[in-house]
Amino acid sequence: MKKLFEFMVPKEVEVEEIEITKNEKGEEVKTTKKTKKKEQVRVFLRKPTRALFDEAELFYGVRLSEGIKAGLLTRALLSKRFTNDGGVLSEEEKNVYATLYVALFERQNEFQKLSIKDESERSEEEKIRYKEVIAELTELRTQIQDFETAQASLFDQTAENRARNKTILWWVLQLAYAFDEKDQEYPFFGPGNYESKLAVYDKIEESGSDFESLVCRKLAYFVSFWYVGRASSQEEFEKLAAATLETEELSTPTETKEEIKTENNE
Repeated sequence: MKKLFEFMVPKEVEVEEIEITKNEKGEEVKTTKKTKKKEQVRVFLRKPTRALFDEAELFYGVRLSEGIKAGLLTRALLSKRFTNDGGVLSEEEKNVYATLYVALFERQNEFQKLSIKDESERSEEEKIRYKEVIAELTELRTQIQDFETAQASLFDQTAENRARNKTILWWVLQLAYAFDEKDQEYPFFGPGNYESKLAVYDKIEESGSDFESLVCRKLAYFVSFWYVGRASSQEEFEKLAAATLETEELSTPTETKEEIKTENNE
């Protein structure tokens, strides 16, 4: 089976160890005790086939239609409604957004001027101001990002978003494979159709197993980036994995694991 990306996940397993000692008579005594150790489990995303792409397209279309029938607006209709009401942003919000960007522009210019000089050439006041500008730039970028995220969230509850989230989960269930103790490939969510795999996924969510939950989180993360075209090779996925280790917490590019779970339970 062709692989899209392979990665390792630590798993705690219980093994039996035999300890040999000698008694008072000099006879060997074997004692079996159970200990826990960590081993690395190979997990991979299979390379999707043309048939899977066809199924995914149909799946998305059906879920999109379900959302519209349930009363969810499409992005186009929601955008039109906002436009008719004067736009997504109120006048006050537009002013706040503009003020943040003007401040960011001013701090960037100040930072560039200070950066021209080497640290040894800066005065004490310039050294202090240099650190202050970096802190202010970080704060301004955070505020702008939070502002834009809040505005983007207005479009979260659309028929397209619902269909996309469910389709990402569909891909997770279809592409997830792992290797067992005998180094044999097996579908991580078991054989069968979408419903049977989804039942296994739900069971994992309810069980709270550390290993399986971690695998699900990693799968949601990597498949989400693949779905939006941010990674399509082993090398590109490895860069994402390295970024994951740096942040020490997984998230998807457009939704968190909890949001995927919520979409699944609707």
